[in-house]
Amino acid sequence: MAHGPIRVGDHMATDATIFFGLWLQKPLRIAAANPSGPRLADALARCADLERPGPVLELGAGTGSLTRGLMRAGCPPNRIVALEGEPRLVTVLRRDFPRMTVIEGDATRIGEYLAGRVERLAAVISSLPIKWFPLEAQRAIVKPCLDLLGPGGRFLQITNAFSSPLPNLLPAQIWSYSQRSETKGRGGPT
Repeated sequence: MAHGPIRVGDHMATDATIFFGLWLQKPLRIAAANPSGPRLADALARCADLERPGPVLELGAGTGSLTRGLMRAGCPPNRIVALEGEPRLVTVLRRDFPRMTVIEGDATRIGEYLAGRVERLAAVISSLPIKWFPLEAQRAIVKPCLDLLGPGGRFLQITNAFSSPLPNLLPAQIWSYSQRSETKGRGGPT
């Protein structure tokens, strides 16, 4: 007997099913078993400085749960550039966010994708399982992003841990990375 897509009242349940299925198939490529919740998405969006000029880059956009947090924080979808490597998730993003730029591709090539298209990024939000990537791949992702962010720009990384003090819940962590600004003629460390 052939099975079609699961019919549910809204996209969120269907999208979560797609997300979970991909996680089961590729646990080291899909960062979590389910999309991030609204509270985490809103907290992450508050960490992004949306007053800075330029687009907001979302790496590993999944089903758009973090995108929705950015939009609730006042970031219009046409200012968001989302990169996603899984074709089924790209389809979800393009369906739900038709005004957002969605790039289907490998995050290690982000420098190539943005070259000549973006002069400066306002923020980068990554939900990639970057801690599992080889060091060379991490550098290929982070360096071009930091270069486009410039001094003071934030590369925000959300990471799921494997254990939790609360049963059946995985904690999430947000890490923020930025370059130090160059200080010439000022003695002492920066």
